[in-house]
Amino acid sequence: MLDRQRQDAICAAVWQAFDVFHGVSDPSDSKDFALAMLLFKYVSDISRNRLIPNDERSDDKHFVVPEGSGFYVLYTARLQSGNGQRIDKALRAIEEANVGLQGAFQGISFDATSLGSLEQKDRVLCRLLETVQTDALDFRATYENAAEAVAYACDSLIRHVAEVSGKRGGEFFTPPEISQLIAHLMQPEGGDTISDPCCGSGSLLIAFSQLARKKSGSKDCILYGQEKNGRTWALAKMNMVLHGELQHQLKWGDTLRAPKLLDANGSLRKFEIVVSNPPFSLRDWGYDDAERDIHQRYWRGIPPRAAGDYAFISHMVETLNPKTGRMAVVVSLGVLFRGASERQIRKQFIQENLIDAVITLPAKMLPYTGIPVAILVMRKNKTDDSVLFIDASRSYQHGKTQNILRQADLERLENTYHARRDVNQYARLVNRPEIAANDYNLSVTRYVDVTEAEAKTDLAALRAERAQLKAELALLEAKLAILMGDIGHG
Repeated sequence: MLDRQRQDAICAAVWQAFDVFHGVSDPSDSKDFALAMLLFKYVSDISRNRLIPNDERSDDKHFVVPEGSGFYVLYTARLQSGNGQRIDKALRAIEEANVGLQGAFQGISFDATSLGSLEQKDRVLCRLLETVQTDALDFRATYENAAEAVAYACDSLIRHVAEVSGKRGGEFFTPPEISQLIAHLMQPEGGDTISDPCCGSGSLLIAFSQLARKKSGSKDCILYGQEKNGRTWALAKMNMVLHGELQHQLKWGDTLRAPKLLDANGSLRKFEIVVSNPPFSLRDWGYDDAERDIHQRYWRGIPPRAAGDYAFISHMVETLNPKTGRMAVVVSLGVLFRGASERQIRKQFIQENLIDAVITLPAKMLPYTGIPVAILVMRKNKTDDSVLFIDASRSYQHGKTQNILRQADLERLENTYHARRDVNQYARLVNRPEIAANDYNLSVTRYVDVTEAEAKTDLAALRAERAQLKAELALLEAKLAILMGDIGHG
């Protein structure tokens, strides 16, 4: 395990790499450049003794670096003109030589005109190479905890970018506390197939595989994801590699308009676990084509044109394994109570006994919005006929830019969910007839009473206390009168 000193050194190094581009490119581009260089350094470090000729390729389990394309070759030449061209050429060669890296550097060019003149690019990229060439980011096989160190470096950089970039920079990012919570709620096992139809940086998927590996000692999950934004898709690829997750299949494209995680027959692939933190109330989600959806995902009802929340949820439900499938999705609170077609879809979910739990979280948990959110948990073949409502909105710690779930908060949530019983002012197990009587409203406040009972006023005790205070005041007044008389102010 990394000690605090190493963690701090890694954070400082990756933040410095990100800051190299301050004033040169926007935070989103800076993040891509810094992560690409981090991956380049990592692959070079763990492959330094396995350099191969340019015409050979690796399999998908090992990384190789073609001759002349390693980090240290470029670092040695950093003071010569043409850094951007050399880095781009090296990245392309490494990508072509490694099956597991294909597409990881998509859309990233260190020779881009957006980085300025040749002189400016050479100066900036020289600084970047020098920043990354540090003991904190030394990932060579002989260095202790190399895999853990590079994963921590990646997480630190992504979180730092999300915090400093606001809404634009944080939409690809799910805070690790939420990823950890969802993973513990779903309890993945090694070998499980897990999907995220809006995978962003892939952090949710990675959290699941890490938990399964910790439980089994070695066995990973098989990860599947789809991402609409090409640059974010490439970020997810890099993130997977930097976390050692090689059993993954990431697709680039619009999940709602053109799902690409399909089986051999062209039907939606089914998974043991489906999780996601999709965009809230997406307007341009594909409403006009929903009625003709070839996968028939919207048979319960077509979500409203101006809000695609239930489009994502409907897609996720239809990709669950019919026997063992379970899912968790982060939603805005409006998803729990809005009417019209959304009410109809909720009603159908309740009648099918698919909804397992509704958990409200504190406000300001996500870097791109201050609104409170909830986790909607759904499950095939439930063992009971009720829904567990948990109000976790008041248990958190204030962070610098957003609220944080502490370890005690996470453990309480997990234990309450798995115990599946009432907890005063925190959780309540509600049967389906009561939910129907509430017009299929899933707002947690409808079912969990968190109001504090008012203390009863003891009038007799209050009068006695008043009399005592009046007596003490009279004594003080008498003493004050004597003192005033002694000094001639009587």
